[in-house]
Amino acid sequence: MNTHHLILMLLNKENGKIDSKTKLQKEIYFISLLLKRDIEFKAHYYGPYSIEVETALDELIGAGFVNVKRDIWGIDTRYGFEAKKYEFFLTNSGEKLAKIITDENPNDYETIEKFVDNLKKIENLNYLTLSIAAKAYFILSKESKSMTVNQIIEKASRFGWNINRRDIDIAVNILKELKFIK
Repeated sequence: MNTHHLILMLLNKENGKIDSKTKLQKEIYFISLLLKRDIEFKAHYYGPYSIEVETALDELIGAGFVNVKRDIWGIDTRYGFEAKKYEFFLTNSGEKLAKIITDENPNDYETIEKFVDNLKKIENLNYLTLSIAAKAYFILSKESKSMTVNQIIEKASRFGWNINRRDIDIAVNILKELKFIK
């Protein structure tokens, strides 16, 4: 199964819609770990990011299986970037293809279902808190050892991520709920 399939199955489980590019990247990050698929996630502004996921999403949009809605809010004066939000939707043909892929990959889809269902149980979860959890887990997985809060914060700063103790507490709770840590 390829990255295109993972995106389609995730969108299928998410009732055909994901309301953030960051959320999609982070959900695929965790799903790829659960399915033991290497999608080459690297440290990026909002946490683990995969150009492979970005490319697959763009190809799904170009092929007409996924629609995207972009809302532009203006310019972020602090960083000079355009402030925008993306929403991704399965098209009718995308829904049909997602159903076929889901039916052909029941074990993988079951893993995705459990993951998304667990996400929905977490209070106050949004794409930012999911991003913080992904950053923390990315750091922990790269170090392959237990780390203190201060060590995680220090390592995060090397990636350009501004994480504080409260963020780590949030991340730990999310990662426990998702059963990535004990």
